[in-house]
Amino acid sequence: MCDNTPIKQERRDSVRGYGTLLGNAYFRNFLIASTVLNIGRKLSWIALGWFVYHVTGSTVAVGMVIATATVSPLLSSILVGGMLDHFDRRTVMIWENVVRGGGLSLIPLLYWFDVLAIWMIIVVVFVDGCLSSFTTIGTASILPEFLHKEELETGNAVFTMTGQIGSLIGPALGGFTTALVGAPMTLMVNVLCFLMAALLYYRIPPEAYHSRKIASGKVVKTKWRRFLRETKEGFTYIFSYKILIVIALITFFFNFTYAPLEPMLPVFVDEIIKAGPGTLGTMWSCFAVGSFVGAVLWVRLGKRFPYSYSLGLVILLWGLVPTSLSFFTHIMIIYSLMFFGGIVYAPYNIVSPTLRQQLVPNEMRGRVFGVYGLIAGLGFPIGVYAGGLLAELVGVTQTILFSGVLTMILGLVVAAHPILRFKDVNTLDLSQPETYR
Repeated sequence: MCDNTPIKQERRDSVRGYGTLLGNAYFRNFLIASTVLNIGRKLSWIALGWFVYHVTGSTVAVGMVIATATVSPLLSSILVGGMLDHFDRRTVMIWENVVRGGGLSLIPLLYWFDVLAIWMIIVVVFVDGCLSSFTTIGTASILPEFLHKEELETGNAVFTMTGQIGSLIGPALGGFTTALVGAPMTLMVNVLCFLMAALLYYRIPPEAYHSRKIASGKVVKTKWRRFLRETKEGFTYIFSYKILIVIALITFFFNFTYAPLEPMLPVFVDEIIKAGPGTLGTMWSCFAVGSFVGAVLWVRLGKRFPYSYSLGLVILLWGLVPTSLSFFTHIMIIYSLMFFGGIVYAPYNIVSPTLRQQLVPNEMRGRVFGVYGLIAGLGFPIGVYAGGLLAELVGVTQTILFSGVLTMILGLVVAAHPILRFKDVNTLDLSQPETYR
């Protein structure tokens, strides 16, 4: 008979690991705040995309709003990283969410006063996107402060799983409320999410956000000069290591090949499937359920593969989803494909940030992740723009197909590249560049 004792012991250790993490009050509050923000982001994403498309009837307008939402955080990310390394992270995170909530509330208010124009939406989305970098980079930079090194992968997995709970609720809630009370009122729900997250960040003491004490008594001008210098150091650090450049480029091209799908989905649902915002929300909810399942399966499987195979396989399998979507219009098949897509995509959000967090030392994370976000994130707006142009030439379905095929090719290239073919990771040191070849 096969002895299952080691497997059972591993499962018990895994459960205890989750319990320890959730018993950590700082981690728990940070986790809930992230989940609440993800719910708000997903519901407003559904509401805003559908609202802009039906008000303007233009895929170009939808693309402009989405491109603005993705370009703006890239522009701010190179500064945000340095600020998070040198300024009080708690204060920054709290005010970021308060200001974003106030800004987003302008869209429904202007709409109710009948003065809303597309350029106003773009301005609000631009400001919101710039501020969102604090949450995106802040989560990756601050999370390791609450955990031990050996807890990082499990912690990132928990974030991915609970994030997908938010992604499950958000799109369904966004589609339902948009159909029921309209997009402007739906956006007000997101405003409440921002304020709730700010309160949760407030409940975590300032010292928990920094493993080393932030110097006090310095004038603001000196601090700004320092974090601008440290932002430059972030660029220098990344370009000192081939492995960091490769990781950033992988995410850049993955964003580029994935990007055409997002602005095409509202049009695909409306024109090809002949359905409404509820269907679009359900599609993303199916993706979220799949992502939750995928994250659980990945944790149970454990890190047993070289990073090149893990990341390459995820990208390759995700490419099958848009490729298959272009051939089907039956709603249950589409829901199933989105569910499968969530399963295969989830490990990317566990493996990639864990790898970066382990490679980059804590005192450099903010500035390095900010620069990383700029390089990697540029792929999305470029992909959105290219997808919009392609859709004008060949149509929505063909654009989705092209996105899937390119993604599968990228997955094969990543899996074949030797630079990430390792399992064990040590923190990089500037005095020893090119450690991983």
